[in-house]
Amino acid sequence: MKFLLDFFTKKSRGSRGQRPWGASEDAKTQKQRGNDSMSARVYWLWLATRPSVGARVAAELLEHFGDPEAIYAAKRGALLMGCGLTAAQVDALSDKSLDGADRIMEECAKKDIHILTLSDSGYPERLRNIYDPPLVLYWRGRQPPWDSRPMISIVGTRHCTTYGILMAEQLGRSLTESGFLVVSGMAQGIDGAANRGALRMKNTPGTVAVLGCGVDVCYPISNSTLFGDLIFAGTLLSEYPPGSEPAGWHFPQRNRIISGLSVATVLIEAPERSGALITARLALEQGRDVYAVPGRLDDRESAGCNALIRDHEAELLTGPIQLVREYSGILRELPNEARIDRVFRSMTGKPAKAAEPPKKPKGDPWEQIVQGTQRAGRRRAEKPAEREKETAVPVDSEKTPEEILKTAHLVRGSALLQQEGKPAARPEDGLSSEEQKILEAVRAGAQTTDQLIASTGIPAPQLLSLVTMLELDGLLSNEGGTISAL
Repeated sequence: MKFLLDFFTKKSRGSRGQRPWGASEDAKTQKQRGNDSMSARVYWLWLATRPSVGARVAAELLEHFGDPEAIYAAKRGALLMGCGLTAAQVDALSDKSLDGADRIMEECAKKDIHILTLSDSGYPERLRNIYDPPLVLYWRGRQPPWDSRPMISIVGTRHCTTYGILMAEQLGRSLTESGFLVVSGMAQGIDGAANRGALRMKNTPGTVAVLGCGVDVCYPISNSTLFGDLIFAGTLLSEYPPGSEPAGWHFPQRNRIISGLSVATVLIEAPERSGALITARLALEQGRDVYAVPGRLDDRESAGCNALIRDHEAELLTGPIQLVREYSGILRELPNEARIDRVFRSMTGKPAKAAEPPKKPKGDPWEQIVQGTQRAGRRRAEKPAEREKETAVPVDSEKTPEEILKTAHLVRGSALLQQEGKPAARPEDGLSSEEQKILEAVRAGAQTTDQLIASTGIPAPQLLSLVTMLELDGLLSNEGGTISAL
């Protein structure tokens, strides 16, 4: 992996810094660069869309072969030697058709969707340096200043309180005015509120929404107005090609992008089994800072945030000025703290209701933008992807706050939930067949991630998200890449 990072750093270092964002090259240089980039890009798209070949396996292949074109040219025998690939992975890499990659490029050109590969100088530098960066990124809307503005991600539960919505909007707006670029996931609840708050600031780069589907697919449908606003005043970002529909395992997988882009991740209202806790854990693994907005001791929506603060895995957040001071060294110019504080504390207007779809007047300007995506997304809006669902433990009103907080204990360093000192495992008959397969495999003996992929036949991205959810359930542990049953 170090070789891979060094390789791309060297490739990008020469072009980065030679010309400022927005400056133009002469026509001849631009045309030549475009032709070279287009030729190489098709192989990146081919590699990124190979079934069963995730970012980590692709990184090992790149280290072994050098670049995607060399991987494409490799014969089956060469693929079988030295890379530890499964039969399914070898079969996928032996399919040399570029038709799918060509279709993606045509679709992107038609819909004004931009492509960034891991070798492009414009690829976000912070994201490039995580353990498993996406091979390809698709973005739509305004080109954000990936590296010239520090990014802060704001995440939280979909089932939030009015206070949580207001706090997310306040922070989104205040941090944007302070010079940060806010990153979130455009989901119902906290994520969407953070994106909306950031968009309230005019004459700024807006905000980045990282999706678990293609950037031409609006999910959830109830955020269709926000989807349109992001196209015109912000950025939609995804590692999934155009037309990709939301899937349960996409959401935990995209969380590494949200945290990887950011210098810090802020949690607002996360229950004890929330997808936002996955983002926090990924941020910690990536060496990023984590902050949490505290909640009442008897508030189950904040049980995860409170536990992170208690276990010193997240710093208690008191407001935007705390972040301005912490990252003053990388802000382009320091904002007026008094004004930021005043704006933050004076935003008392009613926030948009997260759970209700917007009412569309006749001639709605975003109607054509979301037309065609609603049929694909409506089924999922009514029946959300399984892994995006969150379950909260009912609160016993007769328990003391201390007892409630004790049952929401989050073990430091492993993200395993405990209740009264025992793992909070859900009944195993409620697990999916893939989860049962993973448990059976690790009960036979501890396995590395690659061994588990080989023994279960589950594709790497899906397996990693399932392992994380089983770990949150207290059924297994993942220490240093070795997965064991509890």
